[in-house]
Amino acid sequence: MTESIQLKITHLDEYEALYPLFQDEEIVRYTNFQKFDHIENFKSFLSKFLLIGKGEHIQFGPYSIYQNNQLIGLCGMQQINLDEGISELWYLLNVSSWGKGIAKKTVEILILKGKENQKLKSIYAEALSINIASWKVLKHVGFEEIEEIKNGFKKGMIIEDLKKYKLNLRV
Repeated sequence: MTESIQLKITHLDEYEALYPLFQDEEIVRYTNFQKFDHIENFKSFLSKFLLIGKGEHIQFGPYSIYQNNQLIGLCGMQQINLDEGISELWYLLNVSSWGKGIAKKTVEILILKGKENQKLKSIYAEALSINIASWKVLKHVGFEEIEEIKNGFKKGMIIEDLKKYKLNLRV
């Protein structure tokens, strides 16, 4: 049941509830985020992360994802090209929330927020070729695959093909 999904602006005082996301290998393995082994290191990261792009026109979040008033993830859209009006969509969910339609609902909410902003022209996203669930979510909500890069994702010993997607909001 995904009707109760809410996105709320993330605040530093949520760091303890968000910390488990960044300890879980399955969650951070195929993202640009790192695993934090100490809560104080994560708190320091989060305090800086909350300020990235703050106040810019096409920066969305970070938002905390809540289901039934329980914090289950983090998401947002990071501005990547202000002049062309492009932001990059991203999200992380607790493993226990995978496969329940929550990512799809989260992305749909983010797209609605983006459509309200006339300066945002398109949304960009990436998913590893092996991350079938993420690219299915992106395609389901209207993203088009624009490129696949062989060995396009490298993180430590992990090397994977990367799919790139785009959703045009305005022509």
